[in-house]
Amino acid sequence: MKKHLFKIVILLLCLSVNFAQVNPRGEATVELSGGTVTINYGRPSLKGRDISTMISPGEQWRLGADGSTTLTTKVALTFGDQQIEKGTYTLRGKFVSEGKWYLLIHSQDYTKVAEIPLILEKSAENIDRLTMILSGQGKNGSFQLKWGKLSLSVGFSGS
Repeated sequence: MKKHLFKIVILLLCLSVNFAQVNPRGEATVELSGGTVTINYGRPSLKGRDISTMISPGEQWRLGADGSTTLTTKVALTFGDQQIEKGTYTLRGKFVSEGKWYLLIHSQDYTKVAEIPLILEKSAENIDRLTMILSGQGKNGSFQLKWGKLSLSVGFSGS
């Protein structure tokens, strides 16, 4: 009897580990002249929480849930005066102060590659599940993140 009880406990522990990632994954993709740009991210839900109470000034944010948020680009990207070579990167956000956010781009070994200022807009629309959007035409593209009443964006170009 004790052997069966022990096996059941082990099975339940294993099942809880397998179901730990409960947030769906999202993917945003844009085709620019020269190549594809894709962001893969976890899509947490606010569930009635206020995003402004979830992160404090100076803190970094994973920009998603569960697994890392990744940027994979088949073309070099330019954000203002900062260039990102083609490859795969990890994305994070940094809340600096009221109205001031940055997009942090790290290499796969978590070395910071770029720190890009984001444009903040307050939205009248309340988005419950984190949403990232890539759009573009020709060599110009834009990134937008929406969650709650928060909307962050930045333009970029591919070469």
